[in-house]
Amino acid sequence: MTQCKHHRICHRDVEDNSAEGLCILHSTDPAKDTHAFTKAFDAHRERNGDDFTSFVFPETVDFRMTTFSKGVNFNSATFYKGVNFNAASFGAEASFNDATFGAEVNFNGARFDAAARFTTAKFNGIASFTATTFSAMVYFMLATFSGVAHFVMAKFNGIASFNSVTFSGVANFSGAKFLERADFRWATFSGRTHFAGPEGSDRTGYIFAGAEVDFRQVVINSTDAVAFEQADMTKCQFQGTDLRKIRFIGIEWPRKGRRTVVYDDIARVVPADGNTRPWSQIERLYRELKQNYEDRRDYERAGDFHYGEKEMRRQNPDTAWGLRLFLTLYWLFSGYGERYLRPLLWAGLLFVGSTIGYMWWGLRLKDGSSSLAWTYPWINPWHWLRSAYYSFRVMTLLKPDDWVPLRYAQLVNTFQTLLGPTFLGLFALALRQRLKR
Repeated sequence: MTQCKHHRICHRDVEDNSAEGLCILHSTDPAKDTHAFTKAFDAHRERNGDDFTSFVFPETVDFRMTTFSKGVNFNSATFYKGVNFNAASFGAEASFNDATFGAEVNFNGARFDAAARFTTAKFNGIASFTATTFSAMVYFMLATFSGVAHFVMAKFNGIASFNSVTFSGVANFSGAKFLERADFRWATFSGRTHFAGPEGSDRTGYIFAGAEVDFRQVVINSTDAVAFEQADMTKCQFQGTDLRKIRFIGIEWPRKGRRTVVYDDIARVVPADGNTRPWSQIERLYRELKQNYEDRRDYERAGDFHYGEKEMRRQNPDTAWGLRLFLTLYWLFSGYGERYLRPLLWAGLLFVGSTIGYMWWGLRLKDGSSSLAWTYPWINPWHWLRSAYYSFRVMTLLKPDDWVPLRYAQLVNTFQTLLGPTFLGLFALALRQRLKR
């Protein structure tokens, strides 16, 4: 008898002169004798344990409430029909690398006490991990979910890697708990995907609460395909992901002082190539978030992200010095058009300084009949009031012509004419932004 190609796994010979050179456990014939397969499977498990590498299951398989106390290996296994692992318990490492699930697969309520591996696994039907507990690391790297994927109320106690996973259909992570780290880098979402905390929960119950989330370089194939609701984004990175396509509802963003920021801005992660911070990429994140929130008429958050966008451009060493100077002045005088008290303060300082300047260098009536000269306010308050009135008219472009500034007061007049309307305009712009919210 010729040995099966996977003899080291099954310890069986080729049966029925199979042209594949495989035993009944490994034969890829979907019409193979299911009774003979079941008998051989039970015998294999009794003699050889739970190593089912490359097994091909022709019928629906039921592992409900099964306890796998030792390591279990389903690497490269094929399930032509459904498979049920509901409430199963995996006491040691469980490996489903490169497994193919041709129909529905259920892990509802299952428990993985050690590492679980689903790298390059293919889920062609509904894949349900509802209320599944992963006590250690779980790897879905490069896995493909062609149908609906349910991770509702799943609990990830260790690192959860969905790196480069493809979700072609609906994916639901509502109520899932990520306690350490969630990695979705280079994942692809084509169907509607929902990341949400329980309804009515406080911030401690938000999805991703306290966990680090890596959502960089994610591909989203349609607008609003991905939604984050009641989610903690305080440690979530988004570089390379188009944030205009994500719906954000009830998000806890990180804070920097009084304003909302993105974690990519404050994480201070040095790129792998050792170069400086990716200023332009973070600027892009802020710009896309600004547009996202403006489209949803959340102008307060949009204002914070507008501030962050301009900050990244100002701090970027590659920004031209002229533009950086302009941005610095824009920040200094009005917080990029988002701080209405700042230009009002500058306007007040300009008004007071100009009033003092006019009194110091003097003002003279146009007909020369009288003039204003320096005196202490408590000695001659009337002169100070007239100087203040003249100063107010200059900075509001009322063009007073009854007084003529003397000596350096002419220079004060010029600067006040230029800067006064600018500060007041910036104040009006920022106030409009605030009232629009």
